[in-house]
Amino acid sequence: MNRSAMSRRGFLGLGAGSLLGLAGCGVAGIGSGSGDTSLTMFHWAGDQATVPVRVGDEYAAAHGVKISYIEGTNAETFPKLVSSVQIDAGDPLLNLGFFNAQSFATGENSDLWLAVPDSVENLANVLPDYRIVSGHGAFMVMDAMGLIYNTEAFPTPPASWMQLFDSKYQGKVTTWDAPAFGLNGLPVIARIQGGDEGDFTLGMDEYAKAARRGQFSGFVASNDQLRKQLKAGEVVLAPGFQGVAQSWMDAGDPIGFAVPEEGVMAFPEGFQIIKGSTEGQVDAAAGLMDEIFDPANVSAYCAATATIPLVDGATLDKKYADLKSFQLETVTSSIQLDWATLVAATEDATTVWNDEVKSRM
Repeated sequence: MNRSAMSRRGFLGLGAGSLLGLAGCGVAGIGSGSGDTSLTMFHWAGDQATVPVRVGDEYAAAHGVKISYIEGTNAETFPKLVSSVQIDAGDPLLNLGFFNAQSFATGENSDLWLAVPDSVENLANVLPDYRIVSGHGAFMVMDAMGLIYNTEAFPTPPASWMQLFDSKYQGKVTTWDAPAFGLNGLPVIARIQGGDEGDFTLGMDEYAKAARRGQFSGFVASNDQLRKQLKAGEVVLAPGFQGVAQSWMDAGDPIGFAVPEEGVMAFPEGFQIIKGSTEGQVDAAAGLMDEIFDPANVSAYCAATATIPLVDGATLDKKYADLKSFQLETVTSSIQLDWATLVAATEDATTVWNDEVKSRM
């Protein structure tokens, strides 16, 4: 693999704990390359790393570019990117990143992204309904958020989002901390209770009441942590993603994914090029992004991650092709959030969350 050293500032921005995690997983690499351009790409962990890293290594070898990888979650990596730009706008932590819809909207609001160059020809394959009007990045796949559960605790799958608050599971429910509202189910509960992502009050009330009576075991900070707690039965129910749960199910874990009667939440994911990158880094990021968005590579990514392609010519793996929860129309006809509105409400909602939910746990 063709890996390059990150800048000293980049390492400092990661923090000691994250560095240990990156070193342990053996993905965020350090090495040498023959080219003059050094590019840093952020990708997600586990099966979600396989295709981006393979394509990155192939691109690096073919074009003499040095590529470093940062592996992690949006919840931990996006704030570090923001901090790096605040320290030095001309030296961002990374140049090309795989971000979810909430991080994308937050970055758009903060002027973090560059317009994708016209040289990324495969963006023409992105389905029209999922193209980003500003051109600041592109969505590649769609995941579905529903309920992840321990199958030993649920002989039949949970049927409703509101079971997160059922006292029967007191102390056995978990979720993500603020401001990761795109992950922790709050916008969905607000919708169900008659609010929306611009006013979380009704949903927040449900979380606050649950926190006061000890419904939650705590917050999770990673998918790996969630998996371990579900397997052990420490947690039996949580908001979660079909693509994440599928690999655990395939591995034989006592874990299931349920489509609630109120519907799943649509969760688009894709790539952005970061403002402050050099001309050479932008060119390399564009070239790599073009390869990643090739329909064959999108198909491979979807097969590895149990996600739904948003690129024309890319296909679902055969084992998912006939399953209703993997049909794009099923996901997008359920719960779709206005991500810009959610981001605008996030700061105030985080304050309320910390006061009314987190402080009660």
